[in-house]
Amino acid sequence: MGLLNLLVLKKVNEVQTAKAKDQLHSPPIPSFIIPGVAAQILLAALMVHTFDIPTRHMLFCILYPTYLVMANHFRFGNNIIIRQRSNHHPSNLSVVMSKIFSGSDTSWFICYMASATTVGVLLPLLTVVLAPTDVADAAISPLLVLWTQLTCETAAMLNPYVHRFIAFLAPLGFFVYRESLLVDWFSTSLASYESASASDTSSQWYTFGLILSSVNLIFWTANLFVFTLLRWAPELLADDKCESPEIEWKMMVPHQVKPNGLKKKSSSVGGDEQGKNTVPAKAA
Repeated sequence: MGLLNLLVLKKVNEVQTAKAKDQLHSPPIPSFIIPGVAAQILLAALMVHTFDIPTRHMLFCILYPTYLVMANHFRFGNNIIIRQRSNHHPSNLSVVMSKIFSGSDTSWFICYMASATTVGVLLPLLTVVLAPTDVADAAISPLLVLWTQLTCETAAMLNPYVHRFIAFLAPLGFFVYRESLLVDWFSTSLASYESASASDTSSQWYTFGLILSSVNLIFWTANLFVFTLLRWAPELLADDKCESPEIEWKMMVPHQVKPNGLKKKSSSVGGDEQGKNTVPAKAA
């Protein structure tokens, strides 16, 4: 979760909760999402234009969000089950969307998000702008992937049309993909530091790059395997928040999302009635 999402969470939820009571099935999309996502995409495009980023990383940043959009629509009906719940339901839309994490108001979580923003975004951004080319190039790919993740979170976390499972897959997929990039960043930074030390080159930026890559590798690995999978996932994916519609599968393709989330029972009811009618006929 981006620090920006955390800062606007309380205000957005208050407005969204008030409007959702009057527009149950078609709640408004929070007003910050569209301009926020647009601004983040522009900055990502600037990074791609300015730096030499491997094509495979750019493809992932395009294809994975596309997959999430399609999965949200075809598999989860744009969160239709949660949006259809009445205001009297104990886990109605406003309740489900009220918090993305129960501890989001606590001081430790705010410090945790501030640390994540500093370590993962601000310091790498400073590095790619001011550091020597080889130090900057090592940091740009992890930064771009993380920035794309934050863009997806801005679009998904507080969006009533995004299912909670998709909101969970957004950071999870990027976290997993970035693990190998963080290892590469650390390995490249270590090699650059050793090379600079051997050639009597000023090693301040190389030392900074090595420390920053080490901290990112440790921080985001712990974030994935401890916070995301063990603490956040069980809460976010609870049955009351993650109920999904019943659908029909045609091989590997989801087909015919049922808005009410219930399987059709007409055939079974008809069969029962027919069975009841045939029993007396045999007895006669």
